[in-house]
Amino acid sequence: MAWTRGLVRVGVHRSTLFDVLHDALVDEGIPILTGTTISGSRLETKGRRIIFESGGASEPYDLVIDALGTRSLLAEPCGRELAYGALWATLDWPHGAGFDLAALQQRYQRSKIMIGLLPIGIGRSGQSKAAFFWSLKCDQLDQWRAAGLDAWKADVRSLWWEMDPVLDQIIDAEQLTFARYSHRTLRRSAEPALIHLGDAWHSASPQLGQGANMAMLDAWSLARALERSANMDEALRVAVKMRRRHIQLYQWLTAIFTPVYQSDSRVLPFLRDRIVGPLSKIWPATWIQAAMVSGLIGNPLPGLGLDAGCRAP
Repeated sequence: MAWTRGLVRVGVHRSTLFDVLHDALVDEGIPILTGTTISGSRLETKGRRIIFESGGASEPYDLVIDALGTRSLLAEPCGRELAYGALWATLDWPHGAGFDLAALQQRYQRSKIMIGLLPIGIGRSGQSKAAFFWSLKCDQLDQWRAAGLDAWKADVRSLWWEMDPVLDQIIDAEQLTFARYSHRTLRRSAEPALIHLGDAWHSASPQLGQGANMAMLDAWSLARALERSANMDEALRVAVKMRRRHIQLYQWLTAIFTPVYQSDSRVLPFLRDRIVGPLSKIWPATWIQAAMVSGLIGNPLPGLGLDAGCRAP
């Protein structure tokens, strides 16, 4: 893969993507049903109905697009839950505190603790925003809650004292959302009148930061396949084929890298810090890392009819 000058990567918060999609739906006058929990779907002669937890069902649709995430009830259970999750909070960017507004900054204690601050753009209020995260084992969440915010903040400060302007914004534990992760890829990503996209199809830890990117490429592939195919069944086959290789590659890469950053291992963090860390600052490792965290390993875009300043070798 070769790069052209001027290629830019932008970190975008998922809520911003949601706002863009929501606004587009409203502008098109597409109805949105709220306050209803989906429990499954049912294929019928006229199409596929969505089944609601209340016992009711939707009208039959030509296509149901499942974007309900890792624990979608429209998808078969598969994969494995990961031992580590993370606490997340969306906060105002701490201007004047010495953090880099153009970079993700992280600190580690081996691979058991990971602290990070990520710039995520400007919110609707015009204020620059940040995503703050703290790695935590899933089975330690109750213990964290029982210890209280003050004890936790003391732990954060002991590893990164410059975090005070960030921690001062967190006054209630409810500001922190605990994310649980699983590594899974559906055996069947499409069925008659149903396709799974994003985390509903394939999910992993957030180490490579490709969850939203992958979901958008899935959606783009589906849109192109629907435009070019003679019927719905063909369109779903084409959409899945367009994405399968790239998804398999990143599922494999993420499975390899996750234990390096979130695990109980002592050996992997040592190798990361003493060997991989120094080597990662030397070309071509810098190029490989940039491509990896941009979602461009495997050169996925040309096959989707997209051009982001890269071309095949």
